[in-house]
Amino acid sequence: MDQQEFTRASPERPEGFSIARRVLADVAAFYIDNGGPALARQHVESVAHELIIYSDCTEAYREALAYIRERELADERKAEEHSLQQQRELIMVLMGDTQAQRAKPPTGRRPRDGTGPKRLPPELSTDKAMRIWTKLQAAGYIDGNYQPVGLSRTEIAVMADVLSIELKTESRWKAFVTLWGREDLRIDYNRAINQDKTHAFRDKLKAIITI
Repeated sequence: MDQQEFTRASPERPEGFSIARRVLADVAAFYIDNGGPALARQHVESVAHELIIYSDCTEAYREALAYIRERELADERKAEEHSLQQQRELIMVLMGDTQAQRAKPPTGRRPRDGTGPKRLPPELSTDKAMRIWTKLQAAGYIDGNYQPVGLSRTEIAVMADVLSIELKTESRWKAFVTLWGREDLRIDYNRAINQDKTHAFRDKLKAIITI
């Protein structure tokens, strides 16, 4: 017998939806809440195949897919808004930390060779500079007092050179001599440029401060 003889309109139910529309809408709503959009589409397609005897099944199928897509977009917008809110909160925390660091002169150990200052020079405490200090601290090259950690004299001089270029300091060495209490940065740098490891260390510093 021709399949067309079995095809009929989906009877209306009391709430105003045909059987095909009601079933596919329920399937879409249930599985999107209990598995997500991909699972919901899979089950809607499977059930729609069984409801093909109803003439409005195709339309009901499209409506169910449209509902799934609408929910999917809403969830994506919600996730994006949540991510943006987290970023805003992180920025506020970082700004608060930066302001607190500026308000309080750093305390603790000074460099071994002398008289590191208790506060950053102005050209090393700009917003950009503070972001760079944070990255260097996270990498373990700078401590909480903005002093070098575990670096050789030549590496310290190379770091001063990289930072002076990145921050466009008025003097190549003066601010770092003041900050770290190291009078021989220029001499140490001249030694560094003849060392094989200097190029790799410079590239590593650039990668850290530009991420």
